[in-house]
Amino acid sequence: MPSIYSSSGDGWAQGAQVSTFAAGRNHSGGASDNNNVRDTYTVIVESLSGKGGGETHFTRRAFFFFDTSGISIAPSEATLKIKGFSRNNSDVIAVKSTAADPVAGISGLTYSAELATWSTSGYNDIELNSTALSDMASLDVLKVCVMDYDYDYLDIAPSIGTLVGVGGYWQNSGGTGNDPYIDYTEGVAAVA
Repeated sequence: MPSIYSSSGDGWAQGAQVSTFAAGRNHSGGASDNNNVRDTYTVIVESLSGKGGGETHFTRRAFFFFDTSGISIAPSEATLKIKGFSRNNSDVIAVKSTAADPVAGISGLTYSAELATWSTSGYNDIELNSTALSDMASLDVLKVCVMDYDYDYLDIAPSIGTLVGVGGYWQNSGGTGNDPYIDYTEGVAAVA
């Protein structure tokens, strides 16, 4: 089973702290980081009481890049594997990303089903669906966004005091022992 490791530049982006969940979710980005070994919060949704009785909200999403230029036939199966760290109280989902455009109107762009458990010490397996398998064959770089499922993906505003997220390792962890990667089974060409 071949593996593809995440390329340099993987990391997270988050919207600025704003007064509504919708604004935070659709924000083009208030902060980003692509050079850490690991983060307690790889994915996060937070809703807080603001100064003067208002609210502040922000979301963080993780982005991973995989060189799929050598794949010309869609794999028969593939699994995104992310080693967990520190935090595990968010359900997550993988979606297609252009990494420069907002992740909005996600319907039809999902790369996985919801993952409801997260290990903080081992690898977390996110089974990729047929959309992702097809994109592995048609795109030179597969760009994957991993985001919170219950609030961010479903677009449901969390109640004040909500703080959910998962932690994980990045490509910068040194070597490949903790790196994010995709295991896949090579596809077979159709017989004419």
